[in-house]
Amino acid sequence: MKEQTIEHFLTDLSAKKSTPGAGGAAALVAALGSSLGSMVGNFTIGKKKYQAVQSEVEKIVEELEQIKLELEELIQKDAEAFYPLAQAYKLPKETPAEIDYKENVIEEALVGASVVPIEIMGHTLRAIELLEQMSKIGNTMLIADAGTGIVFCKAALEGASLSVYINTASMKNNHKKESLNQEADQLLEKGTTIATNVYQKISRSYKLPNQ
Repeated sequence: MKEQTIEHFLTDLSAKKSTPGAGGAAALVAALGSSLGSMVGNFTIGKKKYQAVQSEVEKIVEELEQIKLELEELIQKDAEAFYPLAQAYKLPKETPAEIDYKENVIEEALVGASVVPIEIMGHTLRAIELLEQMSKIGNTMLIADAGTGIVFCKAALEGASLSVYINTASMKNNHKKESLNQEADQLLEKGTTIATNVYQKISRSYKLPNQ
């Protein structure tokens, strides 16, 4: 899926098809945010003004690039995780044995469909943390790009969380449901707090000189 053109991916996304869906879209948006962070870093590396932080910036760019690759893979993984769930809902439920089997298969598939968006959230949170660092030490001429990357990742984090919650809502295993929801809640709270603070700081830095 990651080898598709942007046009092809968007066409598939808007079509009456189950995949790609919201989880894959969230992974793509987070990858875009990570890429913006790398761009800021690459415009910082080699500049005499930022020589003191060059080593740190290089490490941030290296990690952001790795996160981007992981997120690209997760676009496909999200589609693959949905397939067993879609198939499970098609299973027959005419006899008690069939009903029991179907419920067990659906429960297992719901877990699989929840784990991938949580993985997307984990990588996205790390990208937000790195973008926060970049917004502090990166090329100040591109601080808006770092801020845009943060905004993208915040949206991806929120979107991926919905993919978790919609699946856990159908689970019968309350212990597993609570565990997955709690993990998503923690990632969401930490990431959105950082992203909101950075965005507000950057937007104020542009507004204040003209007030």
